[in-house]
Amino acid sequence: MLGPMARGAWDGFRLRCPACRRGAMSRGLFQLADRCPVCGAPFEPEEGDFVGAMLVAYSVTAVLVVIGIYVTAALTPLSPRTQLVLWCLFGAGFLIGTYRNMKGAWVGILHAMTGLRRGGR
Repeated sequence: MLGPMARGAWDGFRLRCPACRRGAMSRGLFQLADRCPVCGAPFEPEEGDFVGAMLVAYSVTAVLVVIGIYVTAALTPLSPRTQLVLWCLFGAGFLIGTYRNMKGAWVGILHAMTGLRRGGR
């Protein structure tokens, strides 16, 4: 069974409200809704809460790129320049493609640490 922080992060990564686990967090391809449509929990309760999401997204991307570079260097004959270009493109695409989910995971972590109050502040 997952602890509250892991459960909140997983719910958020799946773009489900970490408070009620039913409401959708996504409002578009790159945006999260301001509040849960089911329970009214705020998804960005304080100004600047997005900074943690950026940190999580960049950290995960950097770890994947570094691991990928080491694995590619060990297992393929590609030149270092080619590897760098490929992994930079992967990193940019991964970051853009998963930022919304990473932001959702951060909202879930915030919910586990501080609680998202239902219906507002």
